[in-house]
Amino acid sequence: MKLIKNTKTSEEQTFELIFRRYYVRLCGFANKFIGDTAESEEIVQEAFLNVWKKREKLNLDDDIRPYLFKSVQNLCYNFLEHQKVEDKYYKVIYDVYKNQKKDYQTFESVMYSELQAKVDEVIESLPQRCREIFCLSRWDGLKYGEIAEKLQISVKTVETQMSRALVILRKELSDYLVFMIITLLL
Repeated sequence: MKLIKNTKTSEEQTFELIFRRYYVRLCGFANKFIGDTAESEEIVQEAFLNVWKKREKLNLDDDIRPYLFKSVQNLCYNFLEHQKVEDKYYKVIYDVYKNQKKDYQTFESVMYSELQAKVDEVIESLPQRCREIFCLSRWDGLKYGEIAEKLQISVKTVETQMSRALVILRKELSDYLVFMIITLLL
C-alpha cells in the first residue's frame, strides 16, 4: 500500500522498486503469450512506461500487481493482433511477388520463343552458302579452318560469309535486342 501511494506522488525511487520487484515476473508472464523473450521485455517496458505516464491519474486502491499483469496481458493481445495483420500483409506481398515472378518467367519464355523464331527466320533468309557456313560455325561448332576444308573453300571466304551473316542478323534482330535489353533493365 505504501508503494502505491508513493507511486501516486511520483517518487522515482518507489517506481524503481516496483519495477525491480515485478519486471522479471511480468517478462515471464508476457513470454507465455508471445514466445519471444525480446518482444516480451519490450511489452513489459511499455507497460511500465504507461504506468509512469499515468501515475497521477491511476486509482489503485490496494495493489499495483493486478493492474500491471492486466496491462501486460492487454499489450500482449495487441501485439498478437498486430502480428496477425503483419503476417497477412507479408503473405499478400509474397503472393504478389511470387505471381509476378511467374508472370515474368512466362514473359521471358514468350520473348525467348519469339526471338528464337525470328533468329530461325533470318537464318533461313540468308543466301544458301552464307546460311550453310553460319550453321556449320554456330550449330556444329566448327572452326573457320574446318569449315573451309569441309566445303573446299578458302578461310577468307568463310570469314567474309560469316561477317555477312552476322551483319544481317544484327540488322534484322536489332529491334528485338533493344527491347530485350530494356526488359532486362526493368
